[in-house]
Amino acid sequence: MPKPARNDFDGCCAASRTEPRVSAGRWSRLAAVVIAGAVLAAAAACANPPTGKRPRAEATPRPQPPSPSPTTVAERDFPTAAIVLDDRGAPKKVWLVSSPSQGTAQALEFFSGERVADVRVEPSGSSAPGKGWTYSFTDRSGRRYAAVRALPSQVDTDQPSAYAGWDGKDGTGHDVVLGATLFERKTATGPDGVAKAVTRAVDPRPFFGGQPACEDAAYVARTQASSSQDSEPGFVPRAKILADYDAAKRCWNTQPIHAVNLEDNTFLLATRTRVFRLSSKDLTPVGAAAQLRTVDIKE
Repeated sequence: MPKPARNDFDGCCAASRTEPRVSAGRWSRLAAVVIAGAVLAAAAACANPPTGKRPRAEATPRPQPPSPSPTTVAERDFPTAAIVLDDRGAPKKVWLVSSPSQGTAQALEFFSGERVADVRVEPSGSSAPGKGWTYSFTDRSGRRYAAVRALPSQVDTDQPSAYAGWDGKDGTGHDVVLGATLFERKTATGPDGVAKAVTRAVDPRPFFGGQPACEDAAYVARTQASSSQDSEPGFVPRAKILADYDAAKRCWNTQPIHAVNLEDNTFLLATRTRVFRLSSKDLTPVGAAAQLRTVDIKE
């Protein structure tokens, strides 16, 4: 397989300074210092009366087991047929669900990597996209998921649409559009001698060093200006091929199967065998994603 090319007590101290003054002698200077010290101590006692509490001892920190950071998990190897979002607590849980076999499927929580082997899959009675099935399972913490429905996450390759977006703090932003293929327009002269504009798909093989692609046309992801908000300052539209290698088919896959906006300026993009988490700002992975190949397209 070819290798694919982010107290109680306040511990402050005050320094005092004695102004020079005329003194009658050594003892008078010493007495003045003693009296001044007593006055300062009394003032401190009035400003910070004793609370009767002893300073709390610092607890020895306990080593914590390592866990993946939600901000850096960017890739999971998992053939995903549906995506279930659990936002009942913080942090959110995003469950990737496989295709069912004899009424049972597997699930993987994207951020933690927790797996559930016995997800019960049943028809929901709905024909709406992403809502034809319900999923029931219990995670390792004991939380029960009873007949929950998946998000409508399937990417429509017949109608490119915005599946995610970047939102700035000042209300500006842009969209992330998925589902389009890369094509070129050329002018060709027909048998009648009339020049006509011809649109055809771009051969994707040159983008992968001549290796085969799984589709006849390369799918492309784009960032583009939104119709509902102003673009952020310095916004530059981008177009990229986002591909991973399908070892079973021995070809590069560019087709997006599922996409979910995580509402934190990142989104999940599922191919046939993997799921990636990408930045909505520039379509780059938010962490290590060794199996993702990104090809910048100049348009």
